[in-house]
Amino acid sequence: MTSRVALTGLLGVFGLLGLAIGAMVSCAPEVGPPLAGACDDTDTDPEVRVSFSTQIRPLLNRSPGGCVCHMPTSTGVGPATQIIGLNLGSLASLRAGGVTSGTQIVVGGEPCASIMYQKVSEAPPFGSRMPLNGPPYLSADERKLLHDWIAEGASDN
Repeated sequence: MTSRVALTGLLGVFGLLGLAIGAMVSCAPEVGPPLAGACDDTDTDPEVRVSFSTQIRPLLNRSPGGCVCHMPTSTGVGPATQIIGLNLGSLASLRAGGVTSGTQIVVGGEPCASIMYQKVSEAPPFGSRMPLNGPPYLSADERKLLHDWIAEGASDN
């Protein structure tokens, strides 16, 4: 009798485990193309050029609400750079991307395909919104600046 009760209990545990795994699989978000249907690569103000050095660089460098985890420090690379390899210390290292993003971090002319733009959006299609220590996050106007800079080709200007 004891072995029958133990077997019934064991089957119950495995049944619950199976239901839990099934629920996790069926609840997994379906992530389509980044910002599908919600993003337009067109520069929102083609008459005005966005400057990397005077408008984008300050957004990355500010604290709080910037990307300081990906910036060099007096003792070496920032903590996020150590983990994922993304170094925002220069435009060249930004363009190189990190371990998972690679050169898709910024795709000149295509903000909607650029991981950097996706990650600062209100609801990124994967992972956490950046900056990870936000709020504050980039405002709508600041995201528009980043979008337009990328749409204009992500120039070093």
